[in-house]
Amino acid sequence: MRLVLIGIGISVAVVLLHRALLAAENRGWIYYTTRPPRIRFTGLLEELVEPRVEYTIEEESSEAIRADVAESGEGREGSNPT
Repeated sequence: MRLVLIGIGISVAVVLLHRALLAAENRGWIYYTTRPPRIRFTGLLEELVEPRVEYTIEEESSEAIRADVAESGEGREGSNPT
């Protein structure tokens, strides 16, 4: 009987500790169930070595603008190509 009570006591203590840690995480004091945001040094190196992703996005958007202008017919007559 004594072992059962000790087991129940340990179980209650674990549940209470878990609830306390969840409350602390909700307040922003600790990271308990979620992972903290990491500063990725490899991402910085990749951006320095291969910056093409940023330029690709920029190029795609400028091509889309050119296609829209070509479809609408704006800029053809009386436009200044500078």
